[in-house]
Amino acid sequence: MFIRKSEKKGIITLGILTMALFVLPQTIHKSECPIFLIPYSRLSDTTQPVTLKHLVIELNSADSTTLIGVRGIGPYYAKKILRYREQLGGFHSTRQLGEIKFQYLNIDSLLPCFSVNPALIRKKELDTMSFKSVLHHPYLEYEDVQLIFNAKRKFGKINYSILESQKVLPPFKLKKIKPYFK
Repeated sequence: MFIRKSEKKGIITLGILTMALFVLPQTIHKSECPIFLIPYSRLSDTTQPVTLKHLVIELNSADSTTLIGVRGIGPYYAKKILRYREQLGGFHSTRQLGEIKFQYLNIDSLLPCFSVNPALIRKKELDTMSFKSVLHHPYLEYEDVQLIFNAKRKFGKINYSILESQKVLPPFKLKKIKPYFK
């Protein structure tokens, strides 16, 4: 059986590529060989995706590409986190991520990857908001918003201090909405 010249070149080329990709990186230490584009540690562990290890992400300023860098969070979950942040006005605690329904993700294991800067929360003025916009807040239900607007009609204006002093809402509800309203 004869091997053609072109087949012989192909076999030699394949052998060289195999050596370059699999044999040499295992024999040469990473610090000794700067010519490889893929670091030695990544070649030995190709099943692990690149993650942002040892990097803490601030939730109130993170964008979707930053969130996607966390292992387990893809575009769908990143969008859910950003949408919830928008509805709230910002996160005041990393524990609030647990309020989002993640079907296939244990968010408690990822909490150390996140931090929160409460100064970035966008506080809203209840007095200038419409019924519908207050109703969109995730911590308030229809009955709560009705109580707030009844108090607004009664007192002429409404803000968090009036809600608290007049006990318009139950204390646990007031505690939850305190970071979000002036």
